[in-house]
Amino acid sequence: MRYKCIIAYDGYEYMGFQIQEDLKTIELEIMIAFKKLLNMDVKIYPSGRTDRYVHAKGQVIHFDLDSTITAEGIKRGLNSFLPNDIHILSCEEVDENFHSRFSCKSKEYRYYINFKEYDPLSCRYCVNITNLDLDLMRKAIKKLEGKHDFKGFASAQIDKRKSTIKEIYKTEINVIDDKYYEFIFIGNGFLKYQIRRMMGLLVEIGRHKENINMIDEVFDKKDPGISHRCLDGCGLYLYEVRY
Repeated sequence: MRYKCIIAYDGYEYMGFQIQEDLKTIELEIMIAFKKLLNMDVKIYPSGRTDRYVHAKGQVIHFDLDSTITAEGIKRGLNSFLPNDIHILSCEEVDENFHSRFSCKSKEYRYYINFKEYDPLSCRYCVNITNLDLDLMRKAIKKLEGKHDFKGFASAQIDKRKSTIKEIYKTEINVIDDKYYEFIFIGNGFLKYQIRRMMGLLVEIGRHKENINMIDEVFDKKDPGISHRCLDGCGLYLYEVRY
């Protein structure tokens, strides 16, 4: 049987999702939990790989099992062995043609900025940046919508065989509790560091340190060296994967 799980996690204590030898990662913790639950190694396939410190409210994985354990049994069993900062929200049987990555229609990421006084109780879950021009950032973020070559916003180390053309369907900026800016990105897929680099440039525009037309220049030159710094991963959340 093939199973699909939706997972939430606090990524601050982890080196990302993907397993990296003996480093602490989300994937490693899930594999350890499977080993304890079923006494066997289980290969899992995620919808994508989140980076160091990045959180998830709706990461999706799939895996195949010959075991007769129920989906509810898998959910309860894994949660009993997973650390408190990783939780299986749901588990269900799916068609054998389902693939957590390749069946995906769109992904939604959200990024959070605390624009008020520094808060030590939220510093693991957002970045603190003050004096931002919200109206200007709302104009700038709309320039990221549509189908573009996002190579200039991606990691310089991505596989050269991989297409850097992606489409962003929708962007939005909301104000939450008069303290946080919530940046929403919905698209058909995102490259490594893409959202964090886009956020870095949006912040520079919001601080009046960069012109809004720099977004067009990054698209034209396709050079990650001019798209400014990546904002910290702790403010980024994989919010939902849609199929």
